[in-house]
Amino acid sequence: MANGIYKAVSGSVAQMRNLDILSNNLAHVNTPGYKADTLRFEEVLDKTQNGTAFVDTPETSVRMTQGALRRTDNPMDVAISGEGFFVVETAQGERLTRSGRMIVGHDGMLRTTSGHKMMGDSGGISVPSGGDHAGTPLVIESDGRVMQGPEQIGRLKRVAADAKQLMKQGTDLFDVQGGIGGLDDVTSGELVQGYIEDANVNPVMAMTQIIQVQRSYEALQQVVRTYREVDGQSVKRMS
Repeated sequence: MANGIYKAVSGSVAQMRNLDILSNNLAHVNTPGYKADTLRFEEVLDKTQNGTAFVDTPETSVRMTQGALRRTDNPMDVAISGEGFFVVETAQGERLTRSGRMIVGHDGMLRTTSGHKMMGDSGGISVPSGGDHAGTPLVIESDGRVMQGPEQIGRLKRVAADAKQLMKQGTDLFDVQGGIGGLDDVTSGELVQGYIEDANVNPVMAMTQIIQVQRSYEALQQVVRTYREVDGQSVKRMS
């Protein structure tokens, strides 16, 4: 009896965690470059119950599949088609992102809309405010070269990273175990100007999963209530 209620309670906790993750994914369906979190369940032998009970141990991971590329016609938007990540400089150090929605900061540096400096092969990319081509819209080539008129002012840095090494920070940033400095440049795929990569969250599927999780949680709660009622009746019979 104790084993059964223990499994039902642990299952309820796991489903609550799953509901939180699915709800967060759905909330960021319109966040460019967002990668959905997933919850994987593993059955682990609970030795505190003399080896007879198993409990579900949830483990969070990030689904790194490509999101759909959406046309914006904004020359300051750029999407990665294929593998790799942009490198940005934050207050906590360099981080990776798939979001390529950019602006020119007050300091003339190319930045994300969140204010993080976009990194190039030789550091930050400065957009000249003077000269013959000042004010000319930037052209971002498929290989990452940033052009202002006929002049190349930098090249967006794009690196490859193993999904297993990524540590999610916030909605669209990633840190890497062992540091970003040792990552190799990407040699495949391309950049597409005037597009952004949408979140890899299917809202219809996410809603369906949320409903299924809610039903599972309610069913487990009913099991817990049943066990408690049976326990209560057993106590009454013994008294």
